[in-house]
Amino acid sequence: MSDQTTIVWGIPKDFDRNKILSVISKFGGVERNTTNPYQLGVWKINSLTATLFEKKLVVQGKIDEFSKKFFREVSLIEGLRIDQKNAVRLAAIFPKLQNAIVCVECRRPSLLIDASIKELDLEFKKECGHSDKMVSPFLMLNNRIQPDLNILISKCVSRIVGLGFFKDFEVVIPNYILNVSDSLLGPNKKKAVSNEIETLRKLAYQNVISILNFDNRLTIPNTIEELGKEEDNMIIEIAKVTNSVILTGDNNLKTKALLASRPVIYIQPDIFGKLKILEEVRMPK
Repeated sequence: MSDQTTIVWGIPKDFDRNKILSVISKFGGVERNTTNPYQLGVWKINSLTATLFEKKLVVQGKIDEFSKKFFREVSLIEGLRIDQKNAVRLAAIFPKLQNAIVCVECRRPSLLIDASIKELDLEFKKECGHSDKMVSPFLMLNNRIQPDLNILISKCVSRIVGLGFFKDFEVVIPNYILNVSDSLLGPNKKKAVSNEIETLRKLAYQNVISILNFDNRLTIPNTIEELGKEEDNMIIEIAKVTNSVILTGDNNLKTKALLASRPVIYIQPDIFGKLKILEEVRMPK
């Protein structure tokens, strides 16, 4: 990996730029003169240069221990957006620990596995470019996956299992998810989660998968708004404790998990509906 990098974050409309300025100040950023009218500000931060535009923040420079801390701090700013290309660059800065998934073909580690639709099937591709058949052994300490709440609501896990993937995998179902569902979700989403978990338990009874019922002590948020702010961190915390691969369709959760060196299987959100179609085509009633 090169010791130089450029990371670009998108700035949404009505975003509070003071959040960025606060981090730049915390790391001792020194303001420089702008070089064109589109730049709102330029700062020298040790070996890095941060340039603020109306719709983006560009940080470029040398990768060292100082800059890693700065990149991590910026990545935690709520509301900033990052696309796939820059998320991969960002994740590459940080070391891949024992949680990485090892490719059986090239032996390279991956923290991220991307799922996509290919013809009438799903394809799971690792960072090295090789496809994974998603059958055990997964070449980790376990074959354990931790779905987030939206994955359960969308019934993605059971549908993917029905398509022939995740056989012999262990699905983590923490009390946190169950309690959040009971306390905060509306009746339709609550029923969807309940039905998905019931289907997964049936699959476990049939020895297709197994289930880990994880009894955690995490505090349940009081409102949906609080859940939106806290869920990602709670999912990552559970994944750390259970040594799980996070299964999500949330780009922000994916990015945070990769920065925390947690492996991720990322399901593009537009695949959710297509999975139901694949299920009906492949397994007509």
